[in-house]
Amino acid sequence: MNYNKYIIFLKKNNYSKNTITTYENILKKYSIIFHNISLIKKELRKYFKQPNTVWTHYNVICSFMKWSNDKRIVKLKELKLPKIPKKYMNVFKKDFLYEKTEINESDEEITIQKKITLRFLFETGIRACELSTVVYINNQYISVLGKGNKMRDVLHNNSTTELLPKFSFTTKTLRIWVKEILGEEYTPHSIRRSFATHMLLKGANPKMVMTQLGHEKIETTFRYLNLSLEENWKIYSSFL
Repeated sequence: MNYNKYIIFLKKNNYSKNTITTYENILKKYSIIFHNISLIKKELRKYFKQPNTVWTHYNVICSFMKWSNDKRIVKLKELKLPKIPKKYMNVFKKDFLYEKTEINESDEEITIQKKITLRFLFETGIRACELSTVVYINNQYISVLGKGNKMRDVLHNNSTTELLPKFSFTTKTLRIWVKEILGEEYTPHSIRRSFATHMLLKGANPKMVMTQLGHEKIETTFRYLNLSLEENWKIYSSFL
């Protein structure tokens, strides 16, 4: 099993470093038994008590098989995987984000940089790894290089974008900034998920949100709509 060319393919298609590392580690793990589909299934079954893990392994293997035109993928898909338990991810509302990123007179330059960057991420919904690819078009649109090495136009708040510092930090640094400014329970992806939830709840056209996020399927966008049990009840009650 030679997966090196596949890893190069992922890099060329602008997958994040964390994603590439995950793919590489999983494929390396299964490389010794990859010739035998029964052994692959047997190995996957070891993780049935960890649904998220087994699904990650399964999806990576399927992705590689699809890329390499491996016909055995049909056999692999016969494996019935455990359901992933419903989990409500941490999201926040716009007011929370704006309060946390409000610029104060006492803020140091680095603090202002952090706040502007996080506000920009929320107002655009782009991925953290896309920050370094931002190209200014006009006061309505920017352009970013997304997954699949595809450029897309993204709506933005020009007053925030004008203050955005030039990207000169890693996604690891950005993760630290998020926890420092917003709280330990949040990650850069929490900002993206919160943006999607906010826009959809406010009545934004789902296709517009899908385009903004760079999703190919509307189903992916709706999975980003993250509501707590309490929020679900409020929506339900408002219609009765």
